[in-house]
Amino acid sequence: MKTVALVDTNHGRGHHLTYMRFFSKTLLEMGYRVMSFYPQPDDVLPWIQENCPDKAENFYAFEMQEYQWQELPVLGRLPALFPKWNRWPQPILILGRWQKTAAMIQEAAKQIGHEPDLVFLNWLDNYLSYYLRGSMIDWVFPYSWSGLYFRPATYRFGQRYLPILKKPLSHLAVAQSDHCQAITLLDEYEAKNLQADIDNKPVIAFPDFTDITPPDLTYSLAADIKAKAGNRTIIGLFGALSKRKGLLTLLHAAERCDPDDFFFVFAGSLSKAMFHQDYSTRLNEDYEMVQTIVESSPDNCLFHFEFIPGEPQFNALVNSCDVIFSAYENFPYSSNALVKAATFQKLVMASEGYCMGKRVQQFELGVTIPEGDVDACVEALIELKSRLTQPKTDHQPDFEGYCNQHSLQQLAKSFQDVLNLTTVHQQQQTTSPS
Repeated sequence: MKTVALVDTNHGRGHHLTYMRFFSKTLLEMGYRVMSFYPQPDDVLPWIQENCPDKAENFYAFEMQEYQWQELPVLGRLPALFPKWNRWPQPILILGRWQKTAAMIQEAAKQIGHEPDLVFLNWLDNYLSYYLRGSMIDWVFPYSWSGLYFRPATYRFGQRYLPILKKPLSHLAVAQSDHCQAITLLDEYEAKNLQADIDNKPVIAFPDFTDITPPDLTYSLAADIKAKAGNRTIIGLFGALSKRKGLLTLLHAAERCDPDDFFFVFAGSLSKAMFHQDYSTRLNEDYEMVQTIVESSPDNCLFHFEFIPGEPQFNALVNSCDVIFSAYENFPYSSNALVKAATFQKLVMASEGYCMGKRVQQFELGVTIPEGDVDACVEALIELKSRLTQPKTDHQPDFEGYCNQHSLQQLAKSFQDVLNLTTVHQQQQTTSPS
């Protein structure tokens, strides 16, 4: 039996926990032994024991916190000698993270008596940096590895160049590591572009699956939505609410829409800190604007700014709506909000272009608008209401097709592609002359 180590040191629950749980379950059901490294292992192990009881004996959960500076190859404990140096070059910090991860895996492998055949980094982004080469990773990380690249650097930083020489820099130069098996992405469109930049390592598209646990029919908030909305079309925005999620755009659209036709639901955690994450120059003004609208208690809105307790409750909220608002702003990446909507056959509004907009258009899941465009949002809501009340033959949502492409079955296939590459690589190493 081969062993796969899954690593994610990001704190918080959300999709990090969902991915760790379902990656582990999928690999166990494929016949692999799994080592899980996560900040809260008690959130993973009992879930595996409940949802995959016949394979739980092959699952090992270890606590692994986010990397804190300790010591590095060559540099040793140099930072301790200079405590005022609170900002080290990014490549050095990332190299330390690779080294620390290798040390944790090595110690865990001794405990269970099995070395991992593959290390899969659930959030590869934390292990990437400009100026960091694959040969440096091979120096400190001796395991075959792959990982899920959530937010490609070209979207975040644009193209960067080496000073003076004007030579293009790659944020994924670590993929040249001899131990790298493949890079995986949630964006099937960007995967093709990335493959052109990484010509010697496979780029594999992973499904952006989600937890489709049956809705909690006893969840009082879902019942409140239905009761307060009446016959109006229900528009929902859920999860960690922020400007990036299009919160302000939808609030302003709600002000302009006919209150007899539409009912808007905003449910999830909201904090000033989330607005700071959006890098806006009007942080306080934007946050205060939200508070002003909320305090005015508009009749066509329901606000529930609290953490949604679990997937059954989250799915109950999605199921209570007619339209899911996913017109995110400054967010060119994938989101499993689309598969949530498709699972419960709800139409979607997304920002045009990039991954989510392309999927909505490809599978006819709803409509797209220019991001942040309130007028376009209002017009799109009217269009969606029309589609709900008078279905058009030229706009038939392919909910089933979308769900199939982003299913757990597809996850198993994608993982198998990576593991097949690992097997071939290890066979080549075994047969190659020393």
